[in-house]
Amino acid sequence: MPDPVDATEFRLTMRRVPSPVVVITMGNESEMRGITIGSFTSVSLDPPLISFNVTRSAQSHQLLQEADRFAVHVIGESQVHLANHFAKPHLTGEEQFENVPHQINAHGTPIIDDVTSILHCVCHDVLPAEDHSLFLGRVVDLDDRVDDGAVLYYQSSYRSVGSELRSSLLPPVNSSASGSS
Repeated sequence: MPDPVDATEFRLTMRRVPSPVVVITMGNESEMRGITIGSFTSVSLDPPLISFNVTRSAQSHQLLQEADRFAVHVIGESQVHLANHFAKPHLTGEEQFENVPHQINAHGTPIIDDVTSILHCVCHDVLPAEDHSLFLGRVVDLDDRVDDGAVLYYQSSYRSVGSELRSSLLPPVNSSASGSS
């Protein structure tokens, strides 16, 4: 068996991979919480599934496991303060939402005002992943608002998306799948 990869080296390498930043919120009759996530991705179109992972020691982990619904808030470039705010592990759920404009929807989920988009999800599955859990959500409703760009996490800081890149260094490949023999 090969030697394990050093955790510090792994972390440094993964900082070179930009990841989208979203805020996940969830709640029940007695508690509501939010958490900044940098592992968000789409999984399936039919049915529409998304995924993200949460460290098991996070305060939101238990509530997420118990919640049947949660909301994914896509934040825009002018909302990076929300990413910073919901990344603070020492805040209670009440403190998290104290100065954040929000509403509570019919399912008890806090919905943050004025974000770019919201994906309303039901829990599809939770899979163990060593010190994390992988959450799969089925998107049951969408709320698209004004596009304010997107927030990425790269090299230990929040970034905007930037300009579109075009590639023209490699010549086209004559593919055997095109039917020519």
